[in-house]
Amino acid sequence: MKLNFLGAGNDQHKYFVKKLQNFQWAFLPGMLLFMSSCLSDDLSLVSEFQEDFQGVTKIEVDGGFLEVQYVGESGRQTLSLDVQLRSNSSRKFEVEYRLVGSTLRVFLETNNRLFSGSARGEGVILFTGPRSMLLDLEAGSGKITVKNVVHPSASLQVDSGEIIAQNLAIPRLQLNINAGRGIFEDILGGIEADLTSGKIELLRVEGDVQVEASSGEVIVKDHNGILNATVSSGKIEMNNVKAIGNVTVSSGQLFATNSGLSPQTALKASSGNIYIQTFSNLRDFNFNITTGSGSARVGDAVSSGALNINNGAANTIRGEVTSGKIEIVN
Repeated sequence: MKLNFLGAGNDQHKYFVKKLQNFQWAFLPGMLLFMSSCLSDDLSLVSEFQEDFQGVTKIEVDGGFLEVQYVGESGRQTLSLDVQLRSNSSRKFEVEYRLVGSTLRVFLETNNRLFSGSARGEGVILFTGPRSMLLDLEAGSGKITVKNVVHPSASLQVDSGEIIAQNLAIPRLQLNINAGRGIFEDILGGIEADLTSGKIELLRVEGDVQVEASSGEVIVKDHNGILNATVSSGKIEMNNVKAIGNVTVSSGQLFATNSGLSPQTALKASSGNIYIQTFSNLRDFNFNITTGSGSARVGDAVSSGALNINNGAANTIRGEVTSGKIEIVN
């Protein structure tokens, strides 16, 4: 009779591996519970530093949940960086920076290899520097604040966070807000804004504005320039806007008061409503508005078909309504 020592060895090995796997699975919940229990609900200071830089002309930031601030000061040459980070985990989050030529890059680093599902944090990345600075700032759920900056361009972006900007002279300001909020006051320069299910307020802007909004809300007040907007299932409200440009509303609403018409004015409403109360003289323009199942009104003229008004003017305002409404009145 022959004994199968090899087969017996394999059976023992399989039994050992199975027992080891069972032990690992039994041990894992306790290990995760132990690691989670090490995280306190209270936040403590885990990182704090201050640095000064010379010759920096551009700042790039990815702040995550942190608050990011830039304040420009007239006559200042040195750039100061102050960072504070508080967390209930001393190893999960870290703020790092790199100086590459004249560009300073600051970012929130998250250690994804460290399990700490209930880790939380808060803090601030604060810059104080020259008024002339190129800014490319991004935050997730954090807040971005920018004041007193002069530069040809800048880019500001948040997800569910907030942007506050005041006293900027930037010919090309790019904004991106996703489910967040932005307030921009006293801006000299053009604005390109992309909004998704959030809210943006533009107050006292000197320059042309281009807004694309999806299920969001746009408020523009005291604007000296041309305003172009595309709104999908959202709302745009204008007050004291110098010139309305190309406006498209789909399942949304445009409500404008004390706002001007211009040679660039073109209106399109698809199952949406456009209402404009203007200070412009309606006789200074011709009107050519077509309607499907919608309606159009210009002054005292109302039509549910085509509305054509020839005032012998040099410029014609064109409009298109599918199942919505366009009203233009003094």
